Amino acid sequence: MRNTASIFLTEAEKPLRNNCVTIIPVRNKRGFANYQVLLMVFAFCLIVADMGYVHKIYQKQKENVIEHVTIETGSEISLDLFLKERMPGCSFITDVSMINTMVPGSYQLRVRNLGMARDVYLDVVDTTAPTGVAVPQTIFQDDLPLASDTVTDITDLADVSVAYENDMIVPLDGGIYNVPVTLTDASGNVTVVNVPFDVTADVTAPVLSVPECIYAYIGGTVSYMDGVEVSDDFDPAPSVEVDLSMVDPEQPGVYGISYIATDAHGNTTTLPADLILEVMPEVFIDRHDVYATGADVLYNQVLGGEPISNFTDVEIAFRIFDWAHRNIGYTGFSDKSDWTIAALDGFETHTGDCYTYYAVCRTMLDVAGIENVRVERYPITTSPHYWNLVKLDGQWYHCDACDFSDVEGYVFMQIDEELDYHHEFNAATVPSTSNVSVQARLDFTDLTMTEE
Repeated sequence: MRNTASIFLTEAEKPLRNNCVTIIPVRNKRGFANYQVLLMVFAFCLIVADMGYVHKIYQKQKENVIEHVTIETGSEISLDLFLKERMPGCSFITDVSMINTMVPGSYQLRVRNLGMARDVYLDVVDTTAPTGVAVPQTIFQDDLPLASDTVTDITDLADVSVAYENDMIVPLDGGIYNVPVTLTDASGNVTVVNVPFDVTADVTAPVLSVPECIYAYIGGTVSYMDGVEVSDDFDPAPSVEVDLSMVDPEQPGVYGISYIATDAHGNTTTLPADLILEVMPEVFIDRHDVYATGADVLYNQVLGGEPISNFTDVEIAFRIFDWAHRNIGYTGFSDKSDWTIAALDGFETHTGDCYTYYAVCRTMLDVAGIENVRVERYPITTSPHYWNLVKLDGQWYHCDACDFSDVEGYVFMQIDEELDYHHEFNAATVPSTSNVSVQARLDFTDLTMTEE
């Protein structure tokens, strides 16, 4: 038998075996060896350390991303806008080339940062107001230009509307002003441009021309606007009124009336005229019929078919009185019921007396638009006599085509002092004549008047 006593030797009594230490694993209660526990602790530490590193990386990529970015319209979309620091592996996941930054809007994008995808948001906004350059205006009162014409070189990425501030319709009265004009883009950004305005006020009254004498019959109609001309430097259509307050429509006589022209700004011009009111004759001819006959004679015989615009008023009147003097024979008789009867009879029979000469010449002067009035002998000695007072070159002159047996020729453009005894008259009944003679300037051969 083997001696078992040696099994119970003490440690000191045990012989050394090749100087080796033998470790005998000690198992814990769970059955893990000590080294296994150490490995597990080490692995746990590694896991904890790695999780800390991962958290640190996650935190860093999170802090590196700017989640909400706002840019101005027209700006470029850059990845740097969304990252505090550009790192390897950072890029756009969303195709930003499809975004039109010229148009305001909001967009959700995805970016890749440190290998992780993140959602970010982009707002494209327009906060830039338009710009423009004022165009100085020199205008007449109320002649307001379009607001768009007062500003040039307008710059903005969006459409811009141009308007007068406070919806101004009319600029101020005459003077120098800075008129505010607003530029507003589609996003509501506003710029106010002060435009210099040099405004000329309307202080000029209308230019008015009226006949100095108007003939009318009691109970008949009167065309007060015949021969009236009015113009204005601003108002295209000034109003014209006739003041008849001094006229008794039931009594014949010479009445003073007034023409009053008024423009849009209240400037007025007043001119006087005489209304010669007569008792309506029992028989007369429609003036339009008489004027039609007179026009035919004037254009085809007196002016020889030439356009009336080829002649001055003096030349037209000269030819009218010359024609009447040569073509109407004096018989000493005419129907004086009304000038229309005498005129038509003179055109048709080429005979008559002084009233016929007056009526024929009056008809053609009226057709030519040359003012004229009738003059009567006063005082009446042996018989009445009639002739024409005609306005030529802005002055009134005596004209008489009648053929006198004791006087050679006819009267044309004479002033009061040049008249003979046949032509005595009451100056209070007709317009005042010129006081400067033009007889030396008249050529009775070619029917012209030389310049002064």
